[in-house]
This record gives sequence, structure tokens and C-alpha cells, in this order.
Amino acid sequence: MPPDEWSLIVQKATIYDLMRIIEEDPDKTYTAEELKKLLNAYITSGEQ
Repeated sequence: MPPDEWSLIVQKATIYDLMRIIEEDPDKTYTAEELKKLLNAYITSGEQ
């Protein structure tokens, strides 16, 4: 699989994961700061 296709698959999987996290509580609204914290937690969890 070419690297471009692999990157696209990873990007789509990441967005899907984040959508599922956000949809766990559909009535919650997020501030920009909360979204930044959520994204940071997602990114750093893969580094451990």
C-alpha cells in the first residue's frame, strides 16, 4: 500500500475515534479548551 493511502486510512481512523468519543455524551458542548485537551489526550495516549 502506498504511503499516501496509509496516511489517509490513519487520518480517517483518527477522526472516527474522536467522533465516537465526542458522541458518548451527545448533550455535552465543548469549549475550545476542552477540545484541545481531548485532542492532546488522544495524541499522547498513542505515544505511551
